[in-house]
Amino acid sequence: MKKLFSLFLVLCVFLSGCTKTQNDSLSNTQTEQSGTSSDNLLEEYLANPNILETPIREYGESTAFIQLDEDLGVRIAYPETELDALNQAIETWITDTVSYFEYESADAIDMEDSAELTVDYDSFLTGNIVSVKFSGLYDKPYLAHPIDIIATFHADLSTGKLLSLDNILTSGGREVLQNMVIKDAQLEVEVVNEYLLDLWTLTSDGLEIILERGDYLPMSAGTVTLSYSYDELKDILLLPVENESEVSETEELTETELTENTENNLTVTTIDPDKPMIALTFDDGPSKHTAHLLDIFATYGGKGTFFVVGNLIDNRVDTVKRMADEGHEVAGHSWSHRQLTKLTPSELTDQIMTTRAKIYEVTGVDSTVIRPPYGAFNSDVKEVCANLGIVMVNWSLDTLDWKNKNADMVYNAIMEDVKDGAIILCHDLHSTTVDAMERVIPDLIEQGYQLVTVSELLSYSDEEVCAGNVYNKR
Repeated sequence: MKKLFSLFLVLCVFLSGCTKTQNDSLSNTQTEQSGTSSDNLLEEYLANPNILETPIREYGESTAFIQLDEDLGVRIAYPETELDALNQAIETWITDTVSYFEYESADAIDMEDSAELTVDYDSFLTGNIVSVKFSGLYDKPYLAHPIDIIATFHADLSTGKLLSLDNILTSGGREVLQNMVIKDAQLEVEVVNEYLLDLWTLTSDGLEIILERGDYLPMSAGTVTLSYSYDELKDILLLPVENESEVSETEELTETELTENTENNLTVTTIDPDKPMIALTFDDGPSKHTAHLLDIFATYGGKGTFFVVGNLIDNRVDTVKRMADEGHEVAGHSWSHRQLTKLTPSELTDQIMTTRAKIYEVTGVDSTVIRPPYGAFNSDVKEVCANLGIVMVNWSLDTLDWKNKNADMVYNAIMEDVKDGAIILCHDLHSTTVDAMERVIPDLIEQGYQLVTVSELLSYSDEEVCAGNVYNKR
């Protein structure tokens, strides 16, 4: 039988609706109230792992720019690379993009009326050419449809310099390629301008030309991507046909290995209900800093809760598995950090369940707790979560680590305002946050706090914990 409770998830039966306290008997009666089988639904998503796209990350360390305010919620994932010119170009684009949409979003009334700017990226390494493609959307109430966000950046790995399309085309190649695009996209010649080929990406399969929504085709056509193989472009492209990219391989574990490893490394926390307890939570990972954070917990003790972005898991399978093996709680933060209040029930379900299935696939642990991106929820989100048996957890103490990126400020924010039953919001994206934990974790323990997971914390609450509800503290 699969090991489902390596995190001591006393809330795993939220699918039944409500759980009174830790003293109530826990029974797996999820389907009685919802009318659907959560196990069957989970199996459906496990059997269809590609319902939502996983970004291709062949170069750079993934991180993200995040911003939370009443007008605009922002998450722009991007790669940190060894190429200064590429890093600077990307950072400038992010700054300019956020500034522009901050202005566009200034009329929001409240969080439910706020705008969303969510952007992800793919990175490709073909020979010595690095291509980074950003794609996402900007959405706010009253827009006819979201605004597509598209940007591409390119650099030569050997020289560190940025590249334009002309750098990899023969003399006269641009005109040939432009004519191919005009023909294939069936463009009217009068709409074509010198920017037609500006959005391009070099991949292992060939060259992509992206036509952003509304620029050259009707808005109803959306953003269109035209793909050309290396063979098609052999007369105009100054690159070898063979792809020399080195893609890091993600370790794949069999279901048997997952179960055995989880059982062998299970860490059980003993909690004293008469002593103060808090939950340290970390959003938007896993990142390159998460392993060090796990080392800190291993050194000093305590457990944390990691609200992971689903499409980042495959890049750090070992880290996510280690979270579960060492007794931390791995919970969902949606698949691609979409603001859930702007999605249809079907899209909501995909965002939640695809992440849940990926967590289960990697850890062998079924997670029925999520943190909605930006902390945003409405009645529709609550209803979908209730039907799925999902509990939403926000926070009572925000460190603002995403804003200040200062270890001392993160430390002071926690130590000055921490209280029994607090749920503390942090982000393991930032090295400064992890640096702060070097002091936060041992000092909290020394002050007598038990560092527990959110599910453990809520299990000692005096109120009922119900699927579809949102909890900020014990």
